[in-house]
Amino acid sequence: MAKTDLTAQRVRELLDYSPNSGLLTWRVTLPHCKHKPGDVAGCVATDGYVVVGVDCRYYKAHRLIWLHVHGDWPAQCVDHMNGNRSDNRLSNLRSACKSMNVQNVHGASKRSQSGLLGVRKYGKKWRSAIMVDGRIQHLGTFEAPELAQNAYLEMKRKHHVGFLG
Repeated sequence: MAKTDLTAQRVRELLDYSPNSGLLTWRVTLPHCKHKPGDVAGCVATDGYVVVGVDCRYYKAHRLIWLHVHGDWPAQCVDHMNGNRSDNRLSNLRSACKSMNVQNVHGASKRSQSGLLGVRKYGKKWRSAIMVDGRIQHLGTFEAPELAQNAYLEMKRKHHVGFLG
């Protein structure tokens, strides 16, 4: 995590936070900025995270929120439990180590053949596999993609503590 001189006091001076909506709003107008007090702070970046410019530097909103609420920068990652990177409601944010954060994946990658997490086409059937402790475990070959995904999700819940899906 990057070091910064931005303090909780400064964030609270500039921004209000609504834990229920997850929105940061401006308390003041900064020099050379177009926003007014009450305007929503930040925008959604191409990676899906909300970013906010503060004192000539950009920050991910969920990290600013952590600082605003807890008074310190997060010691680890801040995980969006539901997988939605722009959902910054306090009930959706948790401190997580990097491996736990990575395990909390809710959808297949864009390159996925099946569109399902942990499932790929195998001839006329569907195969499911999962990585556990650095080793691939094949979970079986199934007639339907949904069956393969169910096997994957069951194992994922069992072995990946960070996964909440």
